[in-house]
Amino acid sequence: MQHITSFNRRLGEVSSVLVYSAVFIITILDVALRYFFNSPTIWGLELVIAIAGVHYLLAGPAAQATDAHVRIDAIYNFLPKRMQRIMDVVSGSLTFVFVAIVFWYGLKQAWPAIQAGETSGGGWNSHAPTIMKAAIPLGAGLMCLQAIADTINSVRRLRHEW
Repeated sequence: MQHITSFNRRLGEVSSVLVYSAVFIITILDVALRYFFNSPTIWGLELVIAIAGVHYLLAGPAAQATDAHVRIDAIYNFLPKRMQRIMDVVSGSLTFVFVAIVFWYGLKQAWPAIQAGETSGGGWNSHAPTIMKAAIPLGAGLMCLQAIADTINSVRRLRHEW
């Protein structure tokens, strides 16, 4: 279980640095080419959207691995420790169910896009839609694994407090 959490944390750290650096560089380049040389790129915006979209989908497992997801802390923090652990088990289980559904339907959309080599149809006509659709089940799969790891850890903590 620790390997899943470590992988998702590392993925979040490394991808954030790479993605935001790439987005920054591409945006600066595109703006400079547009306003200083009157020669904008046809690929800049589309690439930035694709990179940021894929990163967004891979950020979920990292956020869950670092316990940075949104929770109603105003209620959660007032609960006794045992009830917090029970809520963690319920939350992890529900997260798994929801994200497994996203995985399944994401896979149903990604597979035809991969087979057809779906493109954007714009001026650059990139495979960005295929890549983004493939990132949906990938991110959801990693988040499913993280939800399983979190639920198992929550059950262990609950047992120790019982």
